[in-house]
Amino acid sequence: MTDVPVVDPDLELELATPFPHSIRALSVRDFRLFWTGGVISSIGNNMQLAALGWVVAVATESALRVTLITFATVVPLLVLGPAGGWLADRFPKRRLLMATQTAMMIQAFALWAVWQADAASYWVLVALSLAGGILTAFNITSWQSIVPELVPRTLLQNAVMLNSTQFNVARAAGPMLAGLLLAGAGAGWCFLVNALSFGVVLAALLAMRSGSRAMRTSGQRGVMQGFMDALRYVRRSPGLMTAITAHSAHALAGAPIAILVPVLAVEVLDVGAGAFGLLLGSFGVGAVLVAVVLGNIDQRIAPSRILAWGIAWSAISAVLLAVSQNLVTGIVVMAVYGAAYVVLTSMVSTTIQRQSTDEIRGRVTSLWLMIFGTFFPIGVIGQGALADVIGLRWVLAIDGAVFVAVLVLLTACRALPSIDRGV
Repeated sequence: MTDVPVVDPDLELELATPFPHSIRALSVRDFRLFWTGGVISSIGNNMQLAALGWVVAVATESALRVTLITFATVVPLLVLGPAGGWLADRFPKRRLLMATQTAMMIQAFALWAVWQADAASYWVLVALSLAGGILTAFNITSWQSIVPELVPRTLLQNAVMLNSTQFNVARAAGPMLAGLLLAGAGAGWCFLVNALSFGVVLAALLAMRSGSRAMRTSGQRGVMQGFMDALRYVRRSPGLMTAITAHSAHALAGAPIAILVPVLAVEVLDVGAGAFGLLLGSFGVGAVLVAVVLGNIDQRIAPSRILAWGIAWSAISAVLLAVSQNLVTGIVVMAVYGAAYVVLTSMVSTTIQRQSTDEIRGRVTSLWLMIFGTFFPIGVIGQGALADVIGLRWVLAIDGAVFVAVLVLLTACRALPSIDRGV
């Protein structure tokens, strides 16, 4: 079921500028533009998310209310995922991204304007977060599935890893910058910076030459028919099933941890806005450092082994975070967690892109993201509510146990080697 992604034949000719092995996909001009614009926009987005989490945590002192903001941004993936995948397979992805990024910029300016007008009640913030989540549901499928159109197949794993890494570069820089602005200038500046950052990614998309191909044959089927095609396709692929199983555990038990950092900062470690920024930023630092290592070993070690490491270290870091007693320990463990996060997600994403054909890649990507849009809100709301009852430390310990159970299951079923197919 694998195939060679259809890319511009001139891409190989663009590799004239030598780049270090760990970031070799950046030798391709269009991917370099795409990646750079994405980094800057993601930094702005993470500044906004950190600011939202902080102001809600301080104002409400409720883990559940903090997680409801994130729930509103993610749950649209569950409802709109099939439509996002259908659009990504039918229309040129670059044009779709230009439309969605423009709409997301308008939403970000609206959030800034509401905040500046002192009209940002909790439920207004939830409503604007929901609007942003709807736009993200249409944006993210095209963002993820355009990567195979920008690079030759030999650079695909490195490009997918770098695409994952740019989000984690932003996780390092965004919260740190947000912490500084929250302590000095206020949340409004975080919202404004995010709105302005969309201009950079729009300029990058305009300058790109590839990513304008549409798979018109897939558009002949309806949205739900296309979604059912993706379901059948995944069920016939052991590698995709393994990747999605690992990703489901990550969405349920791992990803919500980053959302609960404001609660960890305020209620457990008793630190201020600057230290909160360091906690979230250390997550990104760990992710970036491990990405450099991955870029150098990704052709020497089987993806199945790397994925197993990611699951194991996710379990270890969750348990260590549960027993952290001070800010320094928390920062170190969050860096370990960030490293485990990017190892797991980059291996899952690479498997999704490599083991899907061009004609159905958008819909398979949307199915993968829909599963995230199902389990992540459940994990976020469930962990937030449970943390209000039994405490965040016990919740983190449970997260670690979930990862251990998944690793045991995948190992016992001998499912992990299936993701090595197509390497």
